[in-house]
Amino acid sequence: MTVQQWKRATASRLKDGSLDQSAELDARLLLEKVTGLDQIQQMLNYDQPLTQENLLTLETLLQMRLSHRPIAYILGSKEFYGRDFSVDERVLIPRPDTEILVEQVLAFARKRKMGNTLSIIDVCTGSGAVGITLALELGCRVTLTDISSGALEVAKANAERLGADVQLKQGDLLSPAEGKYDIIVSNPPYLTETWCDQVSKEVAWEPRLALDGKEDDGLGLIRTLVKQSTERLNQGGALFLECDYRQANEVAALLKANRFEEVARVRDLAFLERVVWGVLACTSN
Repeated sequence: MTVQQWKRATASRLKDGSLDQSAELDARLLLEKVTGLDQIQQMLNYDQPLTQENLLTLETLLQMRLSHRPIAYILGSKEFYGRDFSVDERVLIPRPDTEILVEQVLAFARKRKMGNTLSIIDVCTGSGAVGITLALELGCRVTLTDISSGALEVAKANAERLGADVQLKQGDLLSPAEGKYDIIVSNPPYLTETWCDQVSKEVAWEPRLALDGKEDDGLGLIRTLVKQSTERLNQGGALFLECDYRQANEVAALLKANRFEEVARVRDLAFLERVVWGVLACTSN
């Protein structure tokens, strides 16, 4: 079987398995993982025969995909903000919409001309995609926290491979934090229990710990984090949160009720409110 024949047959099988939205892309990515042929090379070598070893390995990976295992877990990596991050079942897969969260932090830091001396903490870091990206883009040290030891192992490996200056701490939300920070950023769990039970077959592979936001509205962890942030932010520092668009109003109100000013809601790639942030009000001594 040639490269082109395998890609066509695989795309057809994926479509038959209700994976039609990404069938061609998934076939190309699986082929690249096994053979090392990138998109251009696959086009140029369309008639190249695949070895029996290649075909056996490809079939194993294809069966994983047909079980709705996310392609990022099969490949072991996911691109985020122009960099490849290692991912596995211990961490949530970074989403393109979360790049909006990063962009908002970068814009704030650069507008305030904070330089590389600013202190940032990324709470619920998971793979480290957000915090590591900020460390590399701003040239500063970033603290990464997560309650999951497995997630921190993934984040540590990513930081070392990408050369980011980070400090890792295990614990619940801001509980392991030391001192105060200029910026607190988090893409915390924010799904309700009902939403968690209704996720797609692919999302069901991801750790529930990284999805369930606690309490009936999914905002239990965010409420705790907002309150903790008032004690861990320098005056004039900012808290940046990702949430579901259905929660944006409530999260914005929560920030305002906890001494945050300049509260803003930012839309994602689908034009849905995804990021909410605010600046901690200065208090007189």
